[in-house]
Amino acid sequence: MKKLILGWWAAIFSFFFLLPSANAQSSCSGVYLSADDLSAGKLMGSVASRRSDNALMGKYLFVQVDDRIRRLERKDVYAVQYCDGRVFRVFDGGYYTLLNPGEPIPLYEVHEYPAGKGDILRIKYYFSKDAAADVEELTLSNVKEAFAGNAKFEQELDLQFSTDRDLYAYDDYNKCYRLDRLYVLCK
Repeated sequence: MKKLILGWWAAIFSFFFLLPSANAQSSCSGVYLSADDLSAGKLMGSVASRRSDNALMGKYLFVQVDDRIRRLERKDVYAVQYCDGRVFRVFDGGYYTLLNPGEPIPLYEVHEYPAGKGDILRIKYYFSKDAAADVEELTLSNVKEAFAGNAKFEQELDLQFSTDRDLYAYDDYNKCYRLDRLYVLCK
């Protein structure tokens, strides 16, 4: 009986004290300090949060680097990646879900939750001219303005997209967003 009790205590001790430290060193989550870090896949540390949804809510992000936890201000972080593959761009006090990592025109999604009774969940879409550029609302006029020097791309935008909603359409055949595909074809 004593061996059984000691065995249970050893299992409980290892579960609560040894396994969390092994999981904390996970390299699947972390922060990108710049657009170049994101394009190179250079993650810094791992996000130190019990619930990943709460990591972006505060003024600071806590990142575990080696055996230390560093406190970073949100304004100093370019993006945050979680172990489930989601990447959030931190920009101008908000955070934007990156829909197409590695594509030439980054597209972002933001969920605006209902503020009061009768409101509905709204999803707004944004883009950047490139990974280092500012985030703007995804509209035909904003995309044309951002790529004003590319006449062929502007002409194709008018032919391919009739409304703003068409800009974030996904092309199942080519496995990319139609806007990115059109941009690559017009280069």
